[in-house]
Amino acid sequence: MTRLAGLDLRRGRYVAHSSSLTVDGMWIANGTFLLLDEPTDDRELGAAVSRMLDASRTGVPTPDLRNGPSPFAPVLDALGLRTYATYAKGTRHVDVERDADVVLVSPTRNGGAREGFVELTEHTVRLTTPGDEELGEAVRAALDRSS
Repeated sequence: MTRLAGLDLRRGRYVAHSSSLTVDGMWIANGTFLLLDEPTDDRELGAAVSRMLDASRTGVPTPDLRNGPSPFAPVLDALGLRTYATYAKGTRHVDVERDADVVLVSPTRNGGAREGFVELTEHTVRLTTPGDEELGEAVRAALDRSS
């Protein structure tokens, strides 16, 4: 089963968050997240991302995105923000995907409101059964490549 998480760096804070696959085949934030202040060591960063991967699910109900709250609302509330657009401005993001023992860590380019976070697949790193420190190192390196 594929699991998906993200790690963002926004204004000196790391935001690790989990995504789940809806019954309609769309990946959405599932409301599970952790906030970490800089500085954070690699082991702690990797452990946070691992917890978010463990929280990822499949077959969750598809939310009403037009009339309901954003699936990312718990993160926005915790940070005191009103919109995802405000959150995303200036944020660096990394996608982390796990399928069995294989973990893919991909930096992204922040494409703004039009494009969102665009995965830079040419810089994706593949890890096999990484420990927390190894995962944290890979995520930190990917953040350095993200823009």
